[in-house]
Amino acid sequence: MIPVKEFDHIRNVLDAISTLRAAMRQFIQKKIREGNYDITYEMMQLLLVLWRGHEVNQQEIANLLIKNKASITPLIDNLSKRKLVVRTEDPSDRRNKIIALTKAGREYMEAFSPALDDFFSRLETDVSLAEMEQVSALLLKMRQNLTS
Repeated sequence: MIPVKEFDHIRNVLDAISTLRAAMRQFIQKKIREGNYDITYEMMQLLLVLWRGHEVNQQEIANLLIKNKASITPLIDNLSKRKLVVRTEDPSDRRNKIIALTKAGREYMEAFSPALDDFFSRLETDVSLAEMEQVSALLLKMRQNLTS
């Protein structure tokens, strides 16, 4: 059996990732509550994907959010009921749906933009570009180790 202490440095990195992810979620949820936005954190994640990518098919959204296609369907349904997104048929494959922000959805995201600016500003406080690039490269390398 391998001594547990041998992997403490990896556990520390994974714990840091996990706690950062939890803190990010809590921060965004707080901003959603403060702004009286009638959506969940998961819905906001989906809106962010669309805000960056404009029109995206449902499978791409699932891939970007690291969820299965079926689990994002209710999110899209709820956002559609709120008139924040619209589904259209993919002209190249009728089985796929293209999801896009509506005008109301873009306005919604514009209203949330100051909260996102605050979020990103806080994340980069006292962190250099070189440090961010180093962490990104490290995490990419670790991911590649698991997928190769």
